[in-house]
Amino acid sequence: MRNTQGFLKLLLFSLMEDQPRYGYELIKEIEDESRGYLRPGQGTIYGALERLEEEGKIEEVDLEEDNEDSNRQYYGLTEAGREELKELREKCEEKINPVDQIIGSMYIYRFLAGNDEFEILLNEIREEFFD
Repeated sequence: MRNTQGFLKLLLFSLMEDQPRYGYELIKEIEDESRGYLRPGQGTIYGALERLEEEGKIEEVDLEEDNEDSNRQYYGLTEAGREELKELREKCEEKINPVDQIIGSMYIYRFLAGNDEFEILLNEIREEFFD
């Protein structure tokens, strides 16, 4: 997906799909889930949240269990946001075809790095995702 705003929306909407989240929590979740490969800045996330709220895709949500003294603003998806999440997922699958992109990138890596380095990569993938 060349449109990085679309990619960011997809990430944020996916994280807010099941429960409301606050800005710093979104930043940490993206960092944690990507094992540190993606590190969005506060300005990027808070700016996106502001834009998405203005567009009516997310809304501020009051959570009673949160401490009254907290300054956290939780955001959840609106119906329009849920619909856009569905569209973004379909577009991602249709336009990018993630499986083909990943396999293609692996062929290129094997060509450039050689079989020994490629084998190391495969072992890292096995350890990270299958062990």
